[in-house]
Amino acid sequence: MQVKAALGKTITVAVTAALLSVGNLANAQRIDDQPSAGAMVADAVFARPAYFALSQVGALVYAATLPFTLLGGNAEQAAETLVITPLQGAFVRCLGCGGMPNEVSRLREGDGKRIQHFVMLSGGYSEMEASNIANRDESSDGANLGLYLGSHFALSDRSRFDVMLGVKQLADFEAEATSGDFTDTVRSYQIVTRFGRELGGTDLMFKLGMHAWQTDREYRSGDAGDFAGYDFFYGIGWDFVKTDGVRFGIDYTRYGLEDSGNDYKANIDTYDLNFSVMF
Repeated sequence: MQVKAALGKTITVAVTAALLSVGNLANAQRIDDQPSAGAMVADAVFARPAYFALSQVGALVYAATLPFTLLGGNAEQAAETLVITPLQGAFVRCLGCGGMPNEVSRLREGDGKRIQHFVMLSGGYSEMEASNIANRDESSDGANLGLYLGSHFALSDRSRFDVMLGVKQLADFEAEATSGDFTDTVRSYQIVTRFGRELGGTDLMFKLGMHAWQTDREYRSGDAGDFAGYDFFYGIGWDFVKTDGVRFGIDYTRYGLEDSGNDYKANIDTYDLNFSVMF
């Protein structure tokens, strides 16, 4: 486990350094309005997946340091370099183009560009399907509640980006099993990236993230157990901007949970309402 953790830290540092280099290179490249077929193929097969992977590592670094960069006053610059620039490289650039006319660093605040931080409260309904040695098939549902801190980027081409750090109690699931009735309390500590476009005054957003989760199981007999792991999740949402300081939204998210050491695997679907205060 220590070797795995050390390897993970090494990879994160190396990829973050590569991300900074790629960001600087992208800023220096000239935009090619008529890319060749070879450039398009190379972009689709190699460049875009690499940009996307770098954006997710950048999100990990950014979200983990967000409380400190907010206090230091450089959260916007960190998000631009670590997350937004590679996300634009993955999703906003024309296929085969070497740069973007709408790069964050080249836009001026207020000239089609808006950066806001926010606190978001999220809550709704969860459904779970899981299996383990004690009970091969279990399913249940319940309420969930989450709290997030993040940054929101609105750019002049109507692209939208969010980077968030949060914690969510996915639910208290009550289930009946051959080994005895039990309650699963599932908590999730999350790093989230959301990206999409403004459509008619609303924002259509796609979500990808990573979470550290823990399931505490309590049997009615008094016995207890727990499962834990690191996994990915994905989803889609629709945001409705009420005012410059308030945003509402709805989200669907699919969470994966797998603890191979305890032969535990679960999928959780959440349907949430979100309320954000922007600052």
